[in-house]
Amino acid sequence: MDKLKIWFTDFWPEWNEEDFISPILKNHFELISDRNNPDVVFHSIFGGQETPKYKCKKILFLGENKRPEQYGSNYSISFDPHSNINYRLPLWQVYILRKPELKERLYNRLNWKEEEFKKWCSFTVSNSANFIRNSVYQQLHNYKHTESYGRYLTNNSALLEYSKGRYWRDAKDEYFLKNPHKWMIAYENSPYRFYCTEKLMDAFLVGSMPIYCGDPRVGEDWNKEAFLDMTRGFDFDKIKKMDQDPGLFKSVYEQPIFTEAQKFSLEMNISHFEEWLIDTVKK
Repeated sequence: MDKLKIWFTDFWPEWNEEDFISPILKNHFELISDRNNPDVVFHSIFGGQETPKYKCKKILFLGENKRPEQYGSNYSISFDPHSNINYRLPLWQVYILRKPELKERLYNRLNWKEEEFKKWCSFTVSNSANFIRNSVYQQLHNYKHTESYGRYLTNNSALLEYSKGRYWRDAKDEYFLKNPHKWMIAYENSPYRFYCTEKLMDAFLVGSMPIYCGDPRVGEDWNKEAFLDMTRGFDFDKIKKMDQDPGLFKSVYEQPIFTEAQKFSLEMNISHFEEWLIDTVKK
């Protein structure tokens, strides 16, 4: 097996838990962690102090709503469409690569019975910059008590306590499975075409009805009949009507998360990523 010297830099603190690149590379190379003289540097944009000093091949992983070409890397993995130097791998697909069982949970949508919901709606946000999202929370909270679990506008600290000392995503998933919420506010930090993070997926995984806003082309990857898309404008009356009409709520809640064509596209994109990564490293 060929040896490959790699280094990861300028990632976020949880990268060791979320590294989806090393497991793939280990199937093809004997990996050597080499900070001083790597063959390939994988990097993100947090810090940014170390990446520029490397003259070897650089592959950017971008999980933010920014354009990869502005960072000057040889290749990139991002939300943007496929190109000669970019592979489109949305953040939610990254998490599926790390934990393939998530895909099966999405294919078999969890539906709680009305009496099984312990809470009405959840809002889990730490980034306060999206004023539209903040306003949506306030409107829903004025209608019915909405649990705010994040570090912003916290009115329920149960999730923060539950996740102490644990990987955040696992703790959050487990908490909401134990405490089902009928609705979940799933607004992106900012709207942009193709920019769809884990927020919509996370709502589906725990059996909440997503109230989504973000990617105007979200219907290309997800079945828009299965959730509320508020990207073109918040419709409080629609939420209220569905909330008060069990039959109407159920007609959306029981829709499959993906169409068959979307399932096929997902399978192909995930399976082709390994081939792209290995070819890119070898170039």
